[in-house]
Amino acid sequence: MESPANILQWPSAKLMGAEFVSLDEQSGTVEMAFTPPAEFANMRGSVQGGLLAGPMDEAMGAAVYAATNGGLQLTLDINLSLMRPVPMERITVKAKAVKTGRRVTFVEAELFDHEGKLCARATATTMMTGWPGAEKGPDA
Repeated sequence: MESPANILQWPSAKLMGAEFVSLDEQSGTVEMAFTPPAEFANMRGSVQGGLLAGPMDEAMGAAVYAATNGGLQLTLDINLSLMRPVPMERITVKAKAVKTGRRVTFVEAELFDHEGKLCARATATTMMTGWPGAEKGPDA
């Protein structure tokens, strides 16, 4: 399997200033860092809450990719809990697949600010899909 660092090639990851930090193969935890673009700021000067779903979704996608040996996921739902404002500085997201089935994976993530304070948690349900341009099977 190729590294989940491949996710950095996607336009969405580039927009969010994504950096692949590490993959702990034993626990299946992917760590990514993000530098929020200036356009993510709200009127208070912190990251707009809804836009935190993006970095968390990217990291959870990388965790599913790692847990499924390179499978592409489609996010079916995300539950996001915001715990504190996130300054417009580098953030870190740790994500891991909690349960992987044949087609559905449950995944979770935690987002930390530049001081290491926990700012948000998310859970998601994902479904495996084919890669764009790949031959479509009967389930596609």
